[in-house]
Amino acid sequence: MSVPQTSAAPARAREVSFEQRETRRVGRAVCYGHHGELFQGQIEDMSGRRRRCLVSLPCVSLKTEVVIRPARASGWRVMPPHKIKAQRAVELTAAVLGAPDLGGTIAVSSNIAEGKGYGSSTTDCVAAIRATASAVGQQLSDSQVADLCVRAETASDNVMFDGVVLFAQREGVVLEDYRRSFPQLEVIGIDTDPTRVVDTLVYPPAAYQWHHIQTFTTLVGALRRAFASGDLRLLGRIATASAIVNDEFLPKPMFSEILALVSAHALLGVAAAHSGTLVSLLLDPRDPALPRTIDAVLRALHALGITEVSRFRTTHGGPMPMTRVAP
Repeated sequence: MSVPQTSAAPARAREVSFEQRETRRVGRAVCYGHHGELFQGQIEDMSGRRRRCLVSLPCVSLKTEVVIRPARASGWRVMPPHKIKAQRAVELTAAVLGAPDLGGTIAVSSNIAEGKGYGSSTTDCVAAIRATASAVGQQLSDSQVADLCVRAETASDNVMFDGVVLFAQREGVVLEDYRRSFPQLEVIGIDTDPTRVVDTLVYPPAAYQWHHIQTFTTLVGALRRAFASGDLRLLGRIATASAIVNDEFLPKPMFSEILALVSAHALLGVAAAHSGTLVSLLLDPRDPALPRTIDAVLRALHALGITEVSRFRTTHGGPMPMTRVAP
């Protein structure tokens, strides 16, 4: 395991006071979401400290845009009004960047459903933080954004990083940086419980036992190998193992039937949103039999009564739009 990084507050950015800037300009930024997690668990570091960590499954068809319009009056008005985490992220960022008197409007627009596992609150916060920095003519590193994001929402996904990282979501630090883009995967996405939402901060974190920690430690070692070699089959096995463990703590409807489907059709594996209702079937986009496999999987899902599914590809190698598909 690589040495954990600490996420320092952006001291360099503090050296430039807001009063030194001549104008308050409109700031805008976009952040893309994800479809649950490829991996989520808990490991022990060299000191014996347990660290909760994850690797999100990216989906660039899901995105949030935040527009900051500064005004002379202090205070903020956020639209829509319930996006209070985005407002908190703006306030924290303005203070860190030496602009505590900054005020105005925060406009959040998003195609990401809330409480499902798509990373809606994290994308709101990341876009809000970057838009605020833009409004005062500054930039923040990915690690600085992560630190502010966790301060704004308590637990965060790792969507602020361009490359794939193992992220301690309640600490805002990178535990391992795999120094590469996420590989291209074909994904069939399922919302296993369309009527349910899961609040990450209300739902209790998984109470992992020692045997779970041992499993996750093995899986993290496998993650290093899989990302280094581009082994999609190994990534699928890692995702499946992680999803099985976490289904003990947040069960998904028909999870066992979905696992059987993965085996029957020789898919790469299954990933799950560990604080949501999503399940992701993982396929190899290079497989010449991919169209036939997808047709067979959709028919099998329909037989289970699952008719609302989506299809997309992860970011590397040219993403395809998320589309609703039917058998």
